[in-house]
Amino acid sequence: MVFMPNKSTPDYLFEKANQCFRRARTGSNARVELEALGNEFMVEAIDLDIKLQNLAKGITPPLPPHGGNDYGQAAF
Repeated sequence: MVFMPNKSTPDYLFEKANQCFRRARTGSNARVELEALGNEFMVEAIDLDIKLQNLAKGITPPLPPHGGNDYGQAAF
């Protein structure tokens, strides 16, 4: 299948995961591999979807603490 520019990347990955799951149910000799590949697509789709939702909300992951001599204490 060709990448569809009108679909978002998470939607594309979800569709690929579903294709793998459907083909795994057809009695294919590669059933285990197809299910594993489908799971990988699903994980990537979910991770990307969460990141995109957080970007849309303006939420960014916390920055690592800076300053090497604070000994783990919170700065006030």
